[in-house]
Amino acid sequence: MLLQAQVPSWLYQVAMNGSTKWERWDSLLANGTMDPGAMTSFNHYAFGSVADWIHQKIGGLEPGEPGWKTVLVAPEPGGNITSANATYLSPYGMVRSTWDVTDDGFKLEVHIPPNARAEVVIPDGKNQTVRVGSGIHRFALDEYVMPE
Repeated sequence: MLLQAQVPSWLYQVAMNGSTKWERWDSLLANGTMDPGAMTSFNHYAFGSVADWIHQKIGGLEPGEPGWKTVLVAPEPGGNITSANATYLSPYGMVRSTWDVTDDGFKLEVHIPPNARAEVVIPDGKNQTVRVGSGIHRFALDEYVMPE
């Protein structure tokens, strides 16, 4: 359901230019009209909680402490997902995690805003943690095997 683009799926809403999670899988029909049934909302928390999981586990971003003074960056590549780009506008500024897995290995780029810091967990099987300050930080693993 995460990677298919037809109803029911998470990507259908993206393919239909949705910027939030909808109450129904097909709140907007393929022809661009609203579903005539009841319960049509284009911003629904229950599905949004799954989006939070996607942001934290796939994108790898979550607060390391309340207020995002410390950011935990811990992406979890796996399955058919070979790249992700997650951003969060924290009280300190934009936080970003961009990663991809190619034949050349695993690459991660992290943007940490001024006056903030991060604990970056490298998905190398050892879960090595690197502490960094504000700025742009790049990490790479030349040899990387995608988890199933």
